[in-house]
This record gives sequence, C-alpha cells and structure tokens, in this order.
Amino acid sequence: MGILSIIGWGGYIVGSLLWLYGYLVTGTKALVDWASISPTWIAEFMPNLEAELGMLVMCISMVPLMWNAVKQHSVQ
Repeated sequence: MGILSIIGWGGYIVGSLLWLYGYLVTGTKALVDWASISPTWIAEFMPNLEAELGMLVMCISMVPLMWNAVKQHSVQ
C-alpha cells in the first residue's frame, strides 16, 4: 500500500466521520439550500455545513486513490 493510498483512505475515513457527525447532530446552517435544488432524498443527506464538508472531503480523497489506481494500471 503506497503513501497515496494511505492519504486517500485516511481522508475518506475522516470525511465519513465528519459527514456522519453532521448527519446525526444538529449543526450549523448548510451553505447550499439542497431542498430547493435537488430531490428530497438528496437534501436529507446534507442537513448542515458539517455534512457538506464531510462529503467534500470524501470526494477530494478519491483523487489520490484514483491517481494511484491509474498509475498502477498504466505501469502494467
């Protein structure tokens, strides 16, 4: 397991915990009014700022994971 994988999985775990905290605990107001621009099932996953930041961290943590996978695929 390379350093990019460790960074990616670490970020994904931190983002998941942050999203879970935001989903379960009433936090600050969300940056985006998800209820007005998306279906209700999506809006329920982003109730506050903490959940939005957790989802952002999870999405960003995919970059090192995919970078590592693409790099390994191109070597073979």
